[in-house]
Amino acid sequence: MTIEIIGTFNHRDSSETRPRSMGEIEPEFISRLAAGFEDAGFDRVLIAQAASWPDGLVFATHLATITRRLKFMIAHRPGFIAPTMAARMFATLDQLSAGRVGVHIISAPSDVETQADGDFLTRDERHERSGEYIPLLRRVWRGEHFDHEGTYFRLRGAHSLVTPLQGDALPIFFGGQSEKALAVAGAHADVYAMGIDRLAPCAALIEAVRGEARRAGRASAPDFCLSTRVILGRTEAEAWDKAQAILGEVTAGVAALASKGETPGVLGKNATAEERAREGDVLDERLWVGIARATGFQKAASALVGTPDSVAAALERYHRLGVNRFLLSGFDPLEDIAQLGEHLLPRLRAMARKGA
Repeated sequence: MTIEIIGTFNHRDSSETRPRSMGEIEPEFISRLAAGFEDAGFDRVLIAQAASWPDGLVFATHLATITRRLKFMIAHRPGFIAPTMAARMFATLDQLSAGRVGVHIISAPSDVETQADGDFLTRDERHERSGEYIPLLRRVWRGEHFDHEGTYFRLRGAHSLVTPLQGDALPIFFGGQSEKALAVAGAHADVYAMGIDRLAPCAALIEAVRGEARRAGRASAPDFCLSTRVILGRTEAEAWDKAQAILGEVTAGVAALASKGETPGVLGKNATAEERAREGDVLDERLWVGIARATGFQKAASALVGTPDSVAAALERYHRLGVNRFLLSGFDPLEDIAQLGEHLLPRLRAMARKGA
């Protein structure tokens, strides 16, 4: 089974260890980061989105001009522009980037945050809207002329003169663990995106998505993408010492940003993280939730800690469950990209070749 390695785009030199406002944009840093991803051998980068952040599609367009092969996983929220218009935007970028666009459909977990952009639907309604939106994107990408009468969208004579270089195979990523989210993922996603958890819950989640795909009548289930932080050391002791040092930096950084009335962009309260933290700081041997526990049970902070060999072995266990895409990041954007590229990615590639 082949694998895809995905990184996390950042538009300024910042992380939880040295948080800075999401409103800051550093073009020179973006250039260094993009070169770092390509040099390290990453296949794709996630470009995230939220109501108050800079625009991800603009960032992706810029990245397409300064990279040669790096693909994109562009977060996109349905409902703010017409699906036909969004389809044309992504199709245009796919043509200009020689087929490097992927779309990460985000229904958004927070009712309050989406209201800042004028969206007052509930989370379940947003998932239902996404389920109507995705097929409309694909119809445009196939070059169809069509009308549509739906719950959330009404179209007459929809058609686009531009279609993606990838056609309707332009990949759709989708996440979420609610009943509605799983149904949409099973029916429509090319890739189901999930955060790391213990092996058993991840296996159950993968099977749930596969079950929804079968109920939707699909011939095959989506691919699975697992997101995790990684903390590497030359020895186990060095890795765990590094983890504790990062914990101290994150705790101080979160407190400093909170004093200014802002929270780090990748963090937020999460019930699942809280449940994990109550079980102890280390799960399944090396899944570390110490940052989640110490900083108010923040999501996107769980990390695999260890040597390159031991972390690769841990990721191989998820690979055996069916995960074939890994979204990997650390806590120092440039340094960790280089370290992952030198020490971890070659081991993961070898793992995939061995299992093929």
